Amino acid sequence: MKRYLPLFANIASQVLFGFAYLFIKLGMEAVGQDTIKFLSFRFGLGFLVMTVLLIAGLQKVNYRGRPMYLVLLCGLINPLISQVLETTSTIYAPTAQLSMYTSIIPALMLFFSVVINREYPTKRQVLFVLVTVMGVFAANAVSGTEGEMSAAGFILVMASMTVIALGRVVVRRASAYFTSFEIVYITTGMGALGFTAVSFLRSAAAGISAPQYFAVLSDRQFAVAVLYMGIGSCVGAFLLMTYAAANLPAAVYAATCSFSTVIGILSGVLILGESFRFQEVLGTVLILAGMLGISLSYKAGGEENRFAAPKK
Repeated sequence: MKRYLPLFANIASQVLFGFAYLFIKLGMEAVGQDTIKFLSFRFGLGFLVMTVLLIAGLQKVNYRGRPMYLVLLCGLINPLISQVLETTSTIYAPTAQLSMYTSIIPALMLFFSVVINREYPTKRQVLFVLVTVMGVFAANAVSGTEGEMSAAGFILVMASMTVIALGRVVVRRASAYFTSFEIVYITTGMGALGFTAVSFLRSAAAGISAPQYFAVLSDRQFAVAVLYMGIGSCVGAFLLMTYAAANLPAAVYAATCSFSTVIGILSGVLILGESFRFQEVLGTVLILAGMLGISLSYKAGGEENRFAAPKK
């Protein structure tokens, strides 16, 4: 049973990530689509919670003698770059459609795993990756004809997916040296510091007082969104995913990251009442079929269960 804990951890993290677009949309509405302000509250809460865990002695960190550039690179990619792209992309498309595009992340992760970590997929896995890419472009061709997502919006979403995939592969490399908590604590702190500094400066320049700035917390919709994204996503989901990244083979880790797509689509369609047309359903089926194929192509015992640190 212990052998499957990393797999269950990644599935749990993807369920949490799957609801992210739903709560991002709710939070962004409350702050008038102010991406930086929303991210400031989100990562500020996450960092506060993790700091409390440290003070209480429930977690420990030790960065001495370790390659800090790796964990700092993780923080630069995610959250400082990827979260701005991901959060802003919610302005340009429905939740269900955004969730569908997240299905390309595992394919991009396999690509970056080869380039960065020298972890090579099998020919069968490459075939299913191509199936996934076909599904993404088929669905986008349909969306573009009806103007639901502009060209700029599509570029923004795809840039977001690419940076997220890159970040997850870099996290996998950093996990050879750091614990999950050590990685997430630094990256969350970087997000809290960076987004809060920019948000405060912008508010001060606009003449907004501190009481006015924090008044949004009285909005129940915003408070719920920040609680979920700050604790459920920033802390819970990232800790689970980082643990899985360190203990799963690259192909399995990438493939199980597609579970967030299903959750995201269902949350958009069933909770927000967003439409999802037949052509988009077909594209999603192709995407998920490719990810399922990648997962099933993994042969037990054929790969190491942990990414090893490069030899010095």
